[in-house]
Amino acid sequence: MNVDRTTASRGAFTLIEILVVIAIIGLLVAVLLPAFPAVRNKARYTQVAAQFGGLDTGLEMFRGEADLSGTYPPSASDNDADRQLIADPKGSQSDEVRICGAQLLVHAMIGADSLGTPGFRDFDRDGQWWNDTFKNPPGSGGAYDINPTTGQEERTRYGGAGYVDEKMRNNAKSFRDLAGSGMISNLDPDSPPKNIASDERVFVDPWGTPILYYKANAASLRMTADTAAGQSGIYWQEDNGIITGTDQGTLAIEGLDFGAGKTNGRYHALYVNKSPLATEDPDNIPTDPNYEDSFARFILDTSVLARPTPVRKDSYLLISAGPDARYGTDDDATNWTRKAD
Repeated sequence: MNVDRTTASRGAFTLIEILVVIAIIGLLVAVLLPAFPAVRNKARYTQVAAQFGGLDTGLEMFRGEADLSGTYPPSASDNDADRQLIADPKGSQSDEVRICGAQLLVHAMIGADSLGTPGFRDFDRDGQWWNDTFKNPPGSGGAYDINPTTGQEERTRYGGAGYVDEKMRNNAKSFRDLAGSGMISNLDPDSPPKNIASDERVFVDPWGTPILYYKANAASLRMTADTAAGQSGIYWQEDNGIITGTDQGTLAIEGLDFGAGKTNGRYHALYVNKSPLATEDPDNIPTDPNYEDSFARFILDTSVLARPTPVRKDSYLLISAGPDARYGTDDDATNWTRKAD
């Protein structure tokens, strides 16, 4: 059989042609690869905005329940001695655990046991709800009691399966879950410092870190609480101090490491608990070095010139750490529009 070698050779690439194609592909990868993280993060910012929207709806539904006091859920306990302590929802009244606003948000939206929220109510009528949030022993009167005979909840639950959708419910993770997956690198769930509630869950953002929740105390005239002086504020930095760390109060903890490592000896830039005086010039706060890494600087409403005022002073704050896993930095996602300092 005769073969036309000229025709056959036209069906194959030469070595030079192959090398040129490889070089072009390599060039395209080099040009496009840096854009992939940016595209991915943009999609995640869209996702976290949707999460905030779902939480906004859920929080308004919670507030609409007259039997739940007609207000937004708390971001701290009403324990006079320690704003982080509540009776363990998985234990007895005598078992106290330390909890944060991000975890109380889950209690409000789906309940500590995912069977709906009993709210934050004073069941034993002693003037406080923090000591009523327990479960065991059955029939003891706790908010999360389950009747041992019927298997039904002893207390009325609100929100059905929850005030948020199934996707949001499913992404609620405990500190134990996050530590087990390597997301938290400085927490031993079996021996947590300061009695931190390792098994209570938080809603997790698309980057894998907790969504912080702070409720406003609209009755206060001070922007943020001065823990050292024992003065309340519209917002309390300590309410999520378990996660962000805090430099004052009974908590005084370094916070959780989500892989970003320490900067200036801190994991997060919401660490400093410093409260501006009502007479202080708000223009000084963004530039004063004393407010570096402070909660007050981060939530300052720069449009109010009369006195230091926080954003969303009548409702609540939601904060995601963003891609750098550090709270209080420029890439954070928040439920208010932030302006550069």
